[in-house]
Amino acid sequence: MGTMTYPSTIVIRGTNWLGDSVITIPAVRALKALFPSASIGMITPENLAELWECEDSVNHVISFRRPTGLGEKARLIRRIRLARYDLGILFPNSFESALWLYLGGVRERLGYSTCARGFLLTRGVAEAPSGGHQVQRYLDLVRTLGPVRSESLPSIGVPARLRSWARDLLEKERIEVGIPLIGINPGSTYGSAKCWPEERFAGLVRILGEKAGAAVLVVGGQRERALGDRICQGARGRILNMAGRTTVMQLAALVELCAVCVSNDTGPMHLACAVGTPVVAIIGSTDPEATGPLGRSVIVRRRVECAPCLKRECPTDHRCMNGISVEEVFKAVETAVSDKP
Repeated sequence: MGTMTYPSTIVIRGTNWLGDSVITIPAVRALKALFPSASIGMITPENLAELWECEDSVNHVISFRRPTGLGEKARLIRRIRLARYDLGILFPNSFESALWLYLGGVRERLGYSTCARGFLLTRGVAEAPSGGHQVQRYLDLVRTLGPVRSESLPSIGVPARLRSWARDLLEKERIEVGIPLIGINPGSTYGSAKCWPEERFAGLVRILGEKAGAAVLVVGGQRERALGDRICQGARGRILNMAGRTTVMQLAALVELCAVCVSNDTGPMHLACAVGTPVVAIIGSTDPEATGPLGRSVIVRRRVECAPCLKRECPTDHRCMNGISVEEVFKAVETAVSDKP
């Protein structure tokens, strides 16, 4: 496809989910390295705006509310049109994301030719055969514009003010410095097929507090708040449930302080890796080669004939997750802690 005329303004339609957004960070930085003097805007759901506001390669953020009604879509398209972008990059596969840039008058529109949207793109790219991690899929899209010079591991720099906020919070909650802090992410926005059973997370929390003498930090979204309460119920020791009580970058600041983060294959898992925290990833219905943790990690997985199925809900007996014991995960936590430099 060759190198295009140098754009002065670029807009990226970002992904809708935390984990996917973290995975795109190397591609965004590669784009900035390719066009260093261009102004880059990021279109993102408002709950993820803070992530991109803290990213140096992004110059401005255009956020939108979800679900996106007609009025919100019209406002967004008007804002895109007024900016007169030279180049638009589409990370999501959806038809609608391409339609927004088309109606917004973006001169060059680059994306994978999926979902019958090829006619909306000026630079459609054929979907590569499946294989490899999703981080490379986004980098490959940028590679069609020129040589990519970027790390393939996502990284996030937590602002000093948020690091101070996180330390102050733990001090207020009487979680002392020096006690191992273990992050627990028991939920999943995508669906229950990704989730290790909550009673096993509860068993892990009890072992961590009573046997290992660790402090436990439960994280997640608002929908995981009640789940976190149930997991912590009856457990002794220093336990703090922050699910649903943080912004995305406050969450990053907290997991950065953890010795290890135990997580299903979800957004906070990728966030923890990106701030340099070792991860114990419990993986069942998903493919670790495609969406697994990027960074220091221990993957706990039961290989069964029906996995990875990539389904939201398990149609059978959830054997991929039910086959993983509390003791197995606890041993993985011990391994991850001992391997931490």
